[in-house]
Formats: sequence, C-alpha cells, structure tokens
Amino acid sequence: MNKRHLQCAFLLLFGSLVSCSQPSLTDERIELVLWKNLAGLEEEAETAALISQFNQSQRKWRVRAQSLAQAGYDQSVVAASLAGRLPCIMAVDSPMVASYAWAGHLRPLDGFVSPQALAPVSPAAIGTYSDKTYAVGQFDAALAIFTRRSTLMRMHTRIPTLDRPWSAAEFETLLARLKASGSYRYPLDLFTRDGKPSWWAYAYSPLLQSFGGDLIDRNNMARAQGTLNGADAQRFGVWFNALFAREWVSRSEPDDYAFVKGRAALAYAGNWWAPEYRAVAGHDLLILPPPDLGHGVVIGGGSWQWAITSGCAHPDGAGAFIAFMLQASSIAAMSDATGYVPVTEAGAAASRDFKPGGKSRIFFELMRRFARQRPATPAFPAIASAFTLALRDIMDGKNVEDALDDGVDEIDSTIADHGGYVLGLKP
Repeated sequence: MNKRHLQCAFLLLFGSLVSCSQPSLTDERIELVLWKNLAGLEEEAETAALISQFNQSQRKWRVRAQSLAQAGYDQSVVAASLAGRLPCIMAVDSPMVASYAWAGHLRPLDGFVSPQALAPVSPAAIGTYSDKTYAVGQFDAALAIFTRRSTLMRMHTRIPTLDRPWSAAEFETLLARLKASGSYRYPLDLFTRDGKPSWWAYAYSPLLQSFGGDLIDRNNMARAQGTLNGADAQRFGVWFNALFAREWVSRSEPDDYAFVKGRAALAYAGNWWAPEYRAVAGHDLLILPPPDLGHGVVIGGGSWQWAITSGCAHPDGAGAFIAFMLQASSIAAMSDATGYVPVTEAGAAASRDFKPGGKSRIFFELMRRFARQRPATPAFPAIASAFTLALRDIMDGKNVEDALDDGVDEIDSTIADHGGYVLGLKP
C-alpha cells in the first residue's frame, strides 16, 4: 500500500476525503455523500483512491465518503431513513438488499446504471428484489476446501478438480481415513466456533443446497415449509449431524488455526485465509472445490454492494459513480489491494492474482461456476437465525426433523407477521 493510499484511508475513517477527492476549495461540483461499512485498511485505502480517481475523471460530481462502524450499520441506516438524512450512495451487505428495498431505503438501478455495465457482473454480485435490480457488487468471496497435496497422497485420495469434484462418498471416505490414521482428532475444520448466523447461513446453506434442499421456496419466497424441512433437507441434517457424531468435525475448535497448527487436515474456509495458508503450506497447499453432495457444488455468493438511496437527489451522479466502480480497472485495483474476488472476467483478467494462471484464479472460477446468492427476501435475517439455531441443535444431537420443523415455524411466522413482505407495504 503506498503513502497516498494510506493518507486517503486515514481521511476516509473520519468521514472526509477533502485532500483525496476535492481538487480545490473553489470546486462547485455537486456533492454526493457515500456511506460504507468500516472495513480493513486495504479496502478503505483502495476505496478512497478510486473515489479520488472518479472525482478527478469528470467535473460534474464530487463523492464524499463516510465510513460507519459495521456493528451498528443497519441501525444507522434505519435512523437516517426516518430522519430523511440518508446519503446518496450506500454500501449494502448482499443479504440485506431485499430488506432495504422493501423498507423503501433504496431505488432501483434501472435508468441510472446501464444494462451494459451490469451484464458482465457475476449474478451472485447483483442485488435484486421483486424482479428489480437494487445493488451491484464490485467484489465477492469464495469458499473452498484447503488441504495439503502430501496429505491426499498419504491417504491415497484423488485430487478433485472443478470439473470433477469429490462426491459425497469420496469425501466421507477421506474423512474416515484421516480419522483412522490417528493423526487428527478432528480432521475437518468447518469453523463452527464462529456462531454468527451470517456465517452459518453463508457457509452451510450451500451444503444444504448441494443436497437438493434450500432455506426457503425460492419460487415465491413465501414459505420455508416443505423446503427447509423437506426430504432433501432432512438428509442433509442427518449428514451434518454425522460429521460431529463421528468426530470428523469439532463442535468448537479452541481457535481459528486448526489447519495452520496441523490439528486439522482440511479446512472449509474462504479465500481470505489463503495468504496465511500459503505461508504455512507453501507449494504443498491445495485449494479445492467443496464436494458435490448430490446436486452439484454450491458456495455462498454476494458481498457488500453499491446502491442508490430512494432520497438521492442526483441518482444519475450516483449511477455514474457505480458504473465507474464496475470498470475492469477499478475492479482489478480493488482485488489487487484486498484479495477480494473480482466479479467480472475483464476485472479478473486485469488483476494480478485472479487472471488466468494467477495464484488466486481458482477463487474466481469457484465464484463464477458455483456461487449462489442467499435468498433475496427481507425475511433473510430471520431465516439465517432460524437456520443457525436448527443446525446448532442438529450438531448437538437433536432430532433432525424436529429441529428443521422449528426453524420452518420461525421463518414462516415471521413472513406471515409482515404480510408476506409485499413491496411498497412498508414496515
């Protein structure tokens, strides 16, 4: 990170980009306030640098960014909306796009961000609700299985590929062999010590989907009954419980470093762990697709995305900024600075690590082939919470059918209590 980026990041933390993006004190361009979640220094710095570039690229608009603490971000948005003080541009976490749209915080991007700008973007990085596009991401993440080549050779196990991932039987056989070897008390780290519903829904609902189940009926987003507790979901629940009952996975590792410290042979983790895993495993590291549990490989998709608020007086300016952030050079710069996965092929090709042959290309391929959004419904927070409680109960040995039924009851009652989350019917 260069000195200029660090200066911009420091200023962004305090809600000011004067020295980064304001050419002079006599600048009379129209100001567009932008809110984003307070992220790591690399993302803050690169966002500041890109805002500066946008401001310098034209003479009509000047974006001024403010970073808000992520822990209270949603509360800040609701309070600002009630007070009529929302910014013009806003970063929204992908699972919250539908909720914000339903509540009236956002306006559709139609007419302000061209279809040509959106067309190359991975579908998982586009935030929709009620058949309209409300947000679009500049980057994403990707889950994978991390292990060592030497481990698989020792276990006489095939190295899977994107085109031919492990089957459920192959995956289970490997876990059984690793357990029987006596080298690992729990051969697989699923990061279950992270108890946040956002993680459990992001990480484990794709495994449910690979079994053929889902969190909710996506045809209507109106009910979980028959889907989250259907036959495929129950088979997933039995399988998930068996991971712990057979001691292939720990209910809670003492720290996040089971793979780093050699306690686990495999880690089911995101691309953000790649630098640390490469540091300890070197060229022995393998980054593999998750197993196909019967209905194809699935990983979670969707990260923070840019949106235009409903009260924005200059949505054309906000749209121009979002289009700028979707340029291949902008996407590549963010990915190079942060390690986030670019959401377009052109962005990946222009990047250092995600281009064909790059050391992180695997994550782009995983995202492009297998990423699936979490359900685009305002009920998602309730869905994530209910799913997490059900899975934690299953992990601890509760009857699978009962646990899933409890989750379904919670989700469906929440949807009913909110009138089905009809767009235009505000909470």
